[in-house]
Amino acid sequence: MKIFREIVRNTAMGAQSIDNILNYIECDKLKNLVLAQKEVMEDFYEKAKSELGEQELEDAQTNPIQRAMLKAGVKVNASFDNSNTHLASMLIDGYNMGITSVQKCINGLTRDGVEIPELASDLMKTYDKNIKALRAYL
Repeated sequence: MKIFREIVRNTAMGAQSIDNILNYIECDKLKNLVLAQKEVMEDFYEKAKSELGEQELEDAQTNPIQRAMLKAGVKVNASFDNSNTHLASMLIDGYNMGITSVQKCINGLTRDGVEIPELASDLMKTYDKNIKALRAYL
C-alpha cells in the first residue's frame, strides 16, 4: 500500500537526518531527546516495512545520491551554526516536510475511499509531538 511505502521512506530519511545532525549537538539534554525521537522513527519504519513486499520495500528506499545530498546539506548547514536553536529548527523543518508528504498521501487515499491505517495517523501525531518537544530549544 502506498502509505506504507511513504512511511518507510519518510521515517528512514528522518532517522538518517537525525544521525547526520547528532555529531553537531553538544547539549546532552537535546541529544537524548533526539535519540529518543530516532528510536520512535525506527519503530514506525519497522512496522511499515513489515507491511510491504520485497519490491515495494526496495522502491521505498532512498537512493545513495539522496542520502549523500541529505548528509552534505546537514553538514553545511550545521557547520555554520550548531546552536541548539538552529539544530532544533533544522529538525523541526524535517518533521514539517515529513508531515507534508505523509498528509498528501493520506489525502490521496481518502479521495480514493481507502481507509487510512492507524500507523499513518499515529505517525502524524508523533511528528506533532516531536515538534512540540523541540520548540523548547528555539
